[in-house]
Amino acid sequence: MKMTISSYDSSSISTLFASLNSSRSTSFNSNISSMTGLLSEYNSIKTGSYYKLLKNYYSGERSNDTSVSDDKTQNNAEAYKKQLSELKTDATNLYDAANALLDKSSDALFRKVEQKDAQGNTSYGYDTDKIYQAVQTFVDGYNQMIKSGGDATVKGVRTSVSSMIQTTAVNESLLKSVGITIGSDNQLSINEDTFKKSDMTVAKSLFQTSGAYGYQIASKASMVRSTVLAEASSGNYTSTGTLSMNDLMNSYNSYI
Repeated sequence: MKMTISSYDSSSISTLFASLNSSRSTSFNSNISSMTGLLSEYNSIKTGSYYKLLKNYYSGERSNDTSVSDDKTQNNAEAYKKQLSELKTDATNLYDAANALLDKSSDALFRKVEQKDAQGNTSYGYDTDKIYQAVQTFVDGYNQMIKSGGDATVKGVRTSVSSMIQTTAVNESLLKSVGITIGSDNQLSINEDTFKKSDMTVAKSLFQTSGAYGYQIASKASMVRSTVLAEASSGNYTSTGTLSMNDLMNSYNSYI
C-alpha cells in the first residue's frame, strides 16, 4: 500500500525531488560553463593573445585606409597632369591662331591680292574668305582657353585668362563692328556675313597691328603656356595633385 501526503502519493513525491535535482544540476552546469568562458577570456587577455588579435585586426583596417588614400593621391596627380597638358594645348592653339593673323610677310592674310569680277575686270582687295577662316580659328581658340583657364587650379593661369577677358571687354566696340560679339559667359561669337561685309581695315587694326587686341591676346596666351611649363617643371607634386620628380622626368616631354 502506497503512502499518500495531501493527495500526493510516494511516487509523486519521488518525481518531484527528481525534478528538483535535475534543475539544480542544469543550473550548476550552466554556471560552470559561463565560468569556464570567462576564465578562457581572462587567460587570453593575460597571455596577450587577445591584444595581438585586436592589433592585427586594426592594422588591417589602417592598411585598407592607406590604400584608399594612395589611390586618391594618384588620381589627383593624374588629373592635375591632364589639366596642365590641356592648358598647354589650349594656350598654344590660341597663340598660333593670333600669330597667324599678326603675320606681315608676303603671305600675310591682310595683304591685298588680285581679284577678278564676273566680267573679268581685275582689282586688288582682301581675301575675306581666308581672313574669316583665320579669325574663326582665333575665336574658337579664345573660347576654349577661356573655358579651360577659368576652371584651372593654377593661379597664374586664371590671372592671365582674367586679363584676356578684360582686354576683350575694352575692345568690345571694335570687335562688334566686324561682327564679333561677347556673350554673357565671356565667349566670343562671329557672324560670317557681317564680318565679310565689314571694313577689313578695322579687322586689320584689331588683329595685325602691334600692341593691338590680337597682339595682347597672343602675349597672354604665351604667358599661360609659360606658367604651365613652369608648373610642370617645379616637381614635388603632393596629394592635392602635385608631381613628384620621378613623374616629372617621365612626363615632362608631354608638356613641351
